[in-house]
Amino acid sequence: MKRIGLLVCQIFEEEILEILESYPEIDKLIIYDNEASKEFQNIVRNNLAPNKFKIARELCSRKYLKKENNLEILVYMLPLALHVDPKLIKKEIIQAAKELEKHVDYLVLFFGLCGNSLGDIESLMRENRFTIPVSILKDREGEIVDDCVCALLGSRKEYIETINEQPGTWFMTYGWAKYWKELSCETVGSFNIDKMKLVFDRAGYKRTLALDFDFGDRALYDKRCKEFSEIFNLPLCYKKGDTELLKNILGIAIKEVISND
Repeated sequence: MKRIGLLVCQIFEEEILEILESYPEIDKLIIYDNEASKEFQNIVRNNLAPNKFKIARELCSRKYLKKENNLEILVYMLPLALHVDPKLIKKEIIQAAKELEKHVDYLVLFFGLCGNSLGDIESLMRENRFTIPVSILKDREGEIVDDCVCALLGSRKEYIETINEQPGTWFMTYGWAKYWKELSCETVGSFNIDKMKLVFDRAGYKRTLALDFDFGDRALYDKRCKEFSEIFNLPLCYKKGDTELLKNILGIAIKEVISND
């Protein structure tokens, strides 16, 4: 019996099921019950049979969360608001990772550099002496991805090329389209359209670029992207995105734990 810990930013909550469904060998999904995972729990309840998941109310002793299936995924979700505080995001990731370490055989971080807030994340993981393998989102060239957008574009090269096409690009993903208002509260102190417009104007944004996916509620996603585009007067365009990079890093973890069984 093996278990992989998935430490993931809330921004990916719409993508996680699509990623996990690529691996039928996963027997059960376990979700750590915290405030950041509440919406993801609703998504799971609406899409998975009751016997395919369970909610872990706490992560304490190893005895509390015994392994029951050949392969389990334990998801620990962190709030996207951590993006605005570099020191806090490091602290929270290490703390959550140490909690997961007690219950899993392999740890996967669905995080990138997050605006360089996590530039030394690999050093931090080594310094904290994890006893299990730990992997973080890297592209095909072996570089840690810049952020969630970079991960969903597939590489840092693609990310940089897209930005260079039009400096002043604001990216949209399912998560950003869903939570941009909440994130604006963290940025300017409250949901204030006028303040946000001033921030966007000073930052020189010129367009909204939404990543185009072949899963999820596209009608709702398009509606949210159009609303944002109209509010900030940033023309909306689309570019193909996918979850292959995230699937690959999880696939590597699955192969390793199964081969060591």
